[in-house]
Amino acid sequence: MKKSKKASARVTAPNEEASAAAAEAKTASRRKAARSSAIENVARRQFQAAATQGHARARGQRQQAKRDAR
Repeated sequence: MKKSKKASARVTAPNEEASAAAAEAKTASRRKAARSSAIENVARRQFQAAATQGHARARGQRQQAKRDAR
C-alpha cells in the first residue's frame, strides 16, 4: 500500500513508510512471478501446438504413402 496522503502525521503509524515499502515490494515480486509464469505458459502452449501439428502431419503423410503404395 502506498502512504496515505489524506491522513495527518499525528494519526499515521510511525512505521507506515516501512510497511508501505514492504507491501510495494511484495506486490512487485508477485507481479514479476505472475509475468514469468505467463511467459512460460505461452512458450509451453506454442511448443505443444507445434508438436501436435507435427504428429497430425506425419500421420497424414503415412496415410498418403499407404494410398500411393496401392
